[in-house]
Amino acid sequence: MGLVRWRERGDLSPWSALRDLESQFNRVFGDFGLSSNWTMDPLVDISETDEAYVLEADLPGMSKQDIELSCVDNVVTIKGERKHEKKVDDEGVQRTERRYGAFQRSFEIPGGFETDKVSAEYTDGVLRVTLPKREESKPKQIDVKVL
Repeated sequence: MGLVRWRERGDLSPWSALRDLESQFNRVFGDFGLSSNWTMDPLVDISETDEAYVLEADLPGMSKQDIELSCVDNVVTIKGERKHEKKVDDEGVQRTERRYGAFQRSFEIPGGFETDKVSAEYTDGVLRVTLPKREESKPKQIDVKVL
């Protein structure tokens, strides 16, 4: 009798074989620093100050017109598309590592932010979005009384 791989109940769906294949693909190509995600999901840093949350996204090679920023409730969403510019030359392409395509990333900001005061600037391939905190979310100094 051979061993049979254990499957969770959700793995019995018709898509489980596809997930298995994707898992194997990720394992093989992960060793080479590649993944099955062929789209350009930008790398994002989010930091917090007393006054605001600051989101910085790396979007190299994109123009301002290719980037869409929206804020709804406590969620900020960055959408865009980095278009592949096909270069025609005699030598041909030897290696392609840059990623192209459409992307969308959304982040829920704890405590929310003042949607009407959000500002964004795009410089040298970095989108910097400042999300001012709501007044009730800002830290407050409380005096302690000695009795």
